[in-house]
Amino acid sequence: MEESEEQLRTLCDLSDEDLHIIDINKSNSRHIELLSVRALLKAVGIRQTIHYNNRRPYLDEGYISISHSPDIAAIIYNPDHPVAIDIEHIDSRIQIVAKRMFSDEELAAANGDLEKLTILWNCKECVFKLANDNGIDFRKMIEVDLSYDFSFQDNSSKENPIVHNPIIHCTLKKSGSTKHFSFSAMKFEDNMVAWGREKG
Repeated sequence: MEESEEQLRTLCDLSDEDLHIIDINKSNSRHIELLSVRALLKAVGIRQTIHYNNRRPYLDEGYISISHSPDIAAIIYNPDHPVAIDIEHIDSRIQIVAKRMFSDEELAAANGDLEKLTILWNCKECVFKLANDNGIDFRKMIEVDLSYDFSFQDNSSKENPIVHNPIIHCTLKKSGSTKHFSFSAMKFEDNMVAWGREKG
C-alpha cells in the first residue's frame, strides 16, 4: 500500500456502498486499506461489490477474504468454496499474546522464533475466519499440525521476494465436532501469509 488515496481512487471502480464506507470513516489509513482492496479486485478481474455482515466481507457470487499488514493488502477469492487469508507483519509483539493463543506444544515447536509464531497465528486466524464463530478459544480449540517443520528455505531475490512453504494442516475442535483445514503459506518481505480453506 504505497499509493496515495488519490492514486488508488484512479485504480478503483467504487460502488455506492464503498463511497458510503469511505464517507463515514474519517481515518486515512482505513481509506487506503479499502481502496487497496478495491484496486486488487479490479486488477484480477472481479467486478463485484464487497458487502459486509458484522465486518465480515462477502460477495453476491463466490467467496472472498481480506487481510492487511501495515503496508500490504491481500485478498483471496474462490468462486465455489469459502476461503480465508491472513497476512501479518513479523513483529516481537506477538510474544505478548503467545501464551494465550498457542498451546504448550505449539510454543515448544516455535521455540521463540518470530516467523514460526507468526505463521501459527496466521493459520489460527484463518481457521477463525472460516468458522465465523466468536466463541473460539485459539489456544484450546485450534490445533496446528506440528509435523510440519515451519522451516523457510529463503531462496528469494529482489526479482522474486516470495518464499513458499508446504501445506499446513489444522483442526478446530468445538462442541464435540472436529473440522479440518489446509493452508498454504509463504514469507513475503517482512510478512508471513497463510491462505486456504476447510477440507471437503
